[in-house]
Amino acid sequence: MDLSEINWDLNEAGAWPKPIKMAAGALVFLLIVGFGYYQYTSDQLLELETEEQAVTDALTKYEFAWRLVQNLELHQKQYRQIQSSLTEMMKLMPTKAEVANLLVDISQTGLSSGLEFELFKPLGEVDKGDVINLPIDIKVIGEYSELGLFISGLATLPRIVTIKNIQILPNEKASKLTMNALVTTYREGRKQEEDDTDLMENGALVCLAHDGLTVKGCKKQSMVIISYPELAGRLKAARENARPIKVKPIEPMLPVGSFLFDPEGLRDPFSPVERSVDTMTDQVIAASGVQPDFNRHKEELESYSLDTLRMVGTVKMMGILWGLIKASDGTIHRVSEGNYLGKNHGRILRILPDKLEIMEVVPDQPGMWREHQVAIALSEQAGD
Repeated sequence: MDLSEINWDLNEAGAWPKPIKMAAGALVFLLIVGFGYYQYTSDQLLELETEEQAVTDALTKYEFAWRLVQNLELHQKQYRQIQSSLTEMMKLMPTKAEVANLLVDISQTGLSSGLEFELFKPLGEVDKGDVINLPIDIKVIGEYSELGLFISGLATLPRIVTIKNIQILPNEKASKLTMNALVTTYREGRKQEEDDTDLMENGALVCLAHDGLTVKGCKKQSMVIISYPELAGRLKAARENARPIKVKPIEPMLPVGSFLFDPEGLRDPFSPVERSVDTMTDQVIAASGVQPDFNRHKEELESYSLDTLRMVGTVKMMGILWGLIKASDGTIHRVSEGNYLGKNHGRILRILPDKLEIMEVVPDQPGMWREHQVAIALSEQAGD
């Protein structure tokens, strides 16, 4: 068959040789099938893949939900605990009727501390949903001790009051300070009406007693019939493989204590320090004349507490009497007059046959030292 003799005009296709017509028909058939697959089947396969992934995701969520529900009673108990703590906290917030009196209390606390108010400006309510903030911009003038008493006094008020954005600056008046701050109190906002009955009601739970898996607290036996055995098997496997999520106990809320500021005996950190002597070390020496030598190289027995050292004997060598000291680790040390031992800068004054006389330098008042004489007697077990 000479292909050059064939008229390839489609209008003359009926006159084509039989093999050519069969090949053309097969090609047209394949094109139709391919177009139909592309137009219809490929979209359905993509949709099927999406649905299969959705089933997998649903099974994962199902297993996670089952892990949660196994601790349902514990979650409900913790919910009641949180609600109880929240109720106690809300009692510390002023009601709408108490806000005016609380603002007066804040002002009176400042005045009773000796402060002078230059600014007391409520900034309006800030709705945070469950809680409404009531900020007050204040500016007061007073001494350091008076500022401390004011802030301490706010902490003792029967309702929650916080203070932040504190800025303390020197004032033109002698020994006075200016404090700018934001004082905030709170009151309960919109109540979130929650249906505790739904949270504590277990009637909707499925009791899968026939699968050997029962949720604590459920009230009804399962009447669910899954007509797809494969799905039922996958759900059962998910339940059997699920382990309860470990739930951490809720720490009890500790009562908040208030620090009471007492300025008695405290130095104003904003006032310059007056020194009659150039350095604090000089002051200590001038007052007592006693001070340890911190530049001295420590001796070995100074790493032991004095009450852990025992005198076990003496030895005389070349006219010098040495003391024998036994440490807590069992080692024996030879000491002479002038050696140091113990953790309080103890120096050996004299070595006698029955004891060691030691002078320690111990802390007295803050930054002050004093001498303290002690002795280590010869141990009765020295001859053992």
